[in-house]
Amino acid sequence: MADDRLNFNSHVDYACNKAAKAFNAISRIMPNSAGPSSSKRRLLASVSCSILRYAGPAWNAALETHRNRTKLNRTFRLIAIRVATAYRTISSEAACVIAGMIPIFITLAEDSECYRRNGTRGIRKRMRAESIAKWQQEWNTATNGR
Repeated sequence: MADDRLNFNSHVDYACNKAAKAFNAISRIMPNSAGPSSSKRRLLASVSCSILRYAGPAWNAALETHRNRTKLNRTFRLIAIRVATAYRTISSEAACVIAGMIPIFITLAEDSECYRRNGTRGIRKRMRAESIAKWQQEWNTATNGR
């Protein structure tokens, strides 16, 4: 979805709302205190993550605004908290580490780079290794959740 200024704000809003609705529907079958294991929770969460990542390379420039980054981070944080079966007071960084989910901004940057280098042999594996290294670097410098 593109708006009149081509800043993809409406697309980010739509994707976040759609992912939140999908994950809320899925979370009814996995209560926080019991239910499926974390690997099954991560599999169910991949549905909402796919909704957030849809056409990511096209609207990756929208992540430069604080508004869009906050909106995406807020939605992804809820997903990570549910996968980690954590309390709502946990930080985003800690929720991602416990859930074993790479933060959405790193994943979207990885998708964009893979799209840009389409046709290069082994690019997805190489970019995934770089994403994990970047995530580790962010975790080492994080002040919350340590």
